[in-house]
Parts: sequence; structure tokens; C-alpha cells
Amino acid sequence: MPLTEFVRYINAQLPFPTTASRFTTPFASEGGRVFVYYANLRLESNFSPIVDTVDGASRGHVATLTATRKTTNQKLDSDAVFKLPGDDGEFIFLDRLVRTLHTLNYLTYPERHSGGLLLLKVKPRHVASVAADHGLAFEEILRACGLLPEQITLELDLDGVDDYGHLARAIGNYKSRGYRITIGRQSSRDADLRLLQVIRPAIVRLDPRSLAPGDTINGAVEAIHALGAQVLIESVNTQMQRSDARENGFDLLQVQASGYPEREAA
Repeated sequence: MPLTEFVRYINAQLPFPTTASRFTTPFASEGGRVFVYYANLRLESNFSPIVDTVDGASRGHVATLTATRKTTNQKLDSDAVFKLPGDDGEFIFLDRLVRTLHTLNYLTYPERHSGGLLLLKVKPRHVASVAADHGLAFEEILRACGLLPEQITLELDLDGVDDYGHLARAIGNYKSRGYRITIGRQSSRDADLRLLQVIRPAIVRLDPRSLAPGDTINGAVEAIHALGAQVLIESVNTQMQRSDARENGFDLLQVQASGYPEREAA
């Protein structure tokens, strides 16, 4: 199915919340890419490669969001986009919509054929606002795109999470459907490590800046490895090389977002 027709199909299938007045038919295609229009913003996808620090092989891509004001072309911080929804229903819809945007663009992204998984972020408010059956609605969207949950890694951030019991149940739901789990911006504090023992993620994104006083990078990496998880580190100012990451015990390196080549309209 041509991309333009598929976008129309997805727009027709979306279950719009009654409060989401800032949406009409949010997805649009242009130049072989898909965009979302929301609250006078144009939302776009970018993809950052994830490479193995040992052999340099591609292990997938991290999807990130770019927001631009339609009237002025002014860039907006992506986190600011998620401050716009007026209630939980609209927030859930927007968070799921952004992941759908990334999925649609990844289907035609040339570098996806290098292999690996697509890593998509799930906002803490989304997890907290959904009562049960986490991942079900997005699984139905994935299947419409010809993908399965097993091809997706969901990244959850523990910042702002108060109900750890609900979080653990949500992650159990995601895992039962086949999604892999990444925990984002993790520190090495004992409480966080105890929670990881319950969650058992496949990947932990370690932020060295969040280490507790007296902790070392090697100690944090060893603690995460002991849980059976890989450690993902983001390239700092794109200067960290694979060898440096490997020497510190990191398994995966997220490098600078790759350019999105221009393509002819489908």
C-alpha cells in the first residue's frame, strides 16, 4: 500500500479521545516521510543508531521527536509538547501517537535494514494513567503496520514515578505481549537497583552524571550487568568513541542522530 494511502488508513482507525480537539487527521505524508500536526506544531521523527561497543554492529535505533511551530518554524523542546494535553486522555493519545509516528517513519527508513530493534520512549504519565492492559492498543497499531511487539523496545523513565507497584504491573503487561524493556537515565542508587531486580529490564540507560557520591562508573556497570541487563550510554557531544565506551564496560552506544535522506513522495 502506498504511504499516502496507508496514512489515510491509520488516520481513519485512530480512536480519538473526546477532549482532543487539537487533532483532526494528525498524520500527513510528504516526501516519503510522515508528520503529525498537533496544536499548531509539526512533529517529526529522527533516529539515532545504537551500536555494539565490541564489534560495532548495529543493534537498532532510538526514535526521537522534533517539534516545530508551523507559523514561525521555531523549534520547540520535545518535552514541552507533552505539557500541552489538557487531561490524561489527551496525554495518553498524544504519547501513543508519537510512537505511532516513529513506527510509520521507521517502516521506510533506509537504515532500519541494518538490523536491530526500534527503541521508543513511553512517558511516565502514560504508564500511570493507563489502568491495565498496557501495550495492547499500541500492539494493534503495530500489527496494522506489519510489526510485532517483539520488534520493539519500550524505554521507561523512572523519574516522577510514585506508584512502583503499578509500574511493575505495567512492565509485566508489556513483557507478556513481547515488548523488551529499557529503563532510562538510571542511577546506581540502592533503591533504584532494588527496583531493577523486580523489573528485570533488557537494557539500562546509564547516565554517569546521576551516580551517587562515591560511586564509580565501573561499579554501576557491574551492578547492572549482575541483573542480566545490558548498559546503554549516549554519546556525549558525539565525542565518545566506541573504544572508550567499551573500556568503561558499556555494551551499547547511542550515537548522534543520523540524517534523514530526502526521498521522493510515495
